[in-house]
Amino acid sequence: MGTKKYKVIGIRLQDARLKKGWTLDEVQLKLQISKRYLMALEAGEDDDLPGDYYTQSLIKQYANLLGVEVGNRHLENEPESIKEWRRTHGEVTSRAQKELQQKPSVLSGLIHQHPWLMGIILVGVIWLLVWAAFSEMANRYPSQLVAQKNPTVIDKTKKSHHKTNASKTKSTHSSAKKQSKQTTTKPKIEKVNDSVDNLRVTLPDEQKHTTLKLKTGDNQSWNSLTATAPQAATVAQGVMEAHQTQHFKLKKGYTYVLKIGNTIGLKGSIGGCKMPDPATGVTVRSVTIVVN
Repeated sequence: MGTKKYKVIGIRLQDARLKKGWTLDEVQLKLQISKRYLMALEAGEDDDLPGDYYTQSLIKQYANLLGVEVGNRHLENEPESIKEWRRTHGEVTSRAQKELQQKPSVLSGLIHQHPWLMGIILVGVIWLLVWAAFSEMANRYPSQLVAQKNPTVIDKTKKSHHKTNASKTKSTHSSAKKQSKQTTTKPKIEKVNDSVDNLRVTLPDEQKHTTLKLKTGDNQSWNSLTATAPQAATVAQGVMEAHQTQHFKLKKGYTYVLKIGNTIGLKGSIGGCKMPDPATGVTVRSVTIVVN
């Protein structure tokens, strides 16, 4: 567990960035600092940050860029080792992103320079696909019909009767499946001590686990899911991109801690039941989930 000594500073920096309407990608280009360290700083995750000297230097540069005051953290002149660290963690990523943004694709260049040629090629491809489809149909279903010399009359009444009984049996099974799905009980979610960040999830007796679903909105979010009881284990952690959905299995008899680095636009549900929304103005959230 981290000390969270940078949690308050991270929240202030994140709020200032959102007020300016900047994304983390834009801040990364401006500061030449790895985006994963920026996300860890805003989420207050000390374990994912570098040493104190590097972290304080990062805070000072981030604060100067945003024009906010985060306290008296005066540092000496930056040594050569830090400059080398910044080059290896920031400049390579920045240079690659700039090259991707500035270098046009070959396909887009052809479309702009020769739109009529690309149109002819597209029509030719469509014509070939249609011709291949008709050829396959012609080979599969020949047009010649051969009449039998001695046609035989077959009584299909009995088969029809059997088909009717079979259809009734299938409809009975399908209705039984629908009823079983309708009788499936969703888990019960309760707030412990009336807290939206302290939840108790009660599963039906026959159910051994349920599913936690997270979906981001227009922003990225650094998230982690950790089991604390009956034994400690990290289930998952990392960055969720914008408009991304992830599913996690929650086992009966376990206690979990869900950490969310950016709650703006993020939606969560447990077993199909919506999780309670965070308190107003909260962007970093830690939720305890007890599954019974």
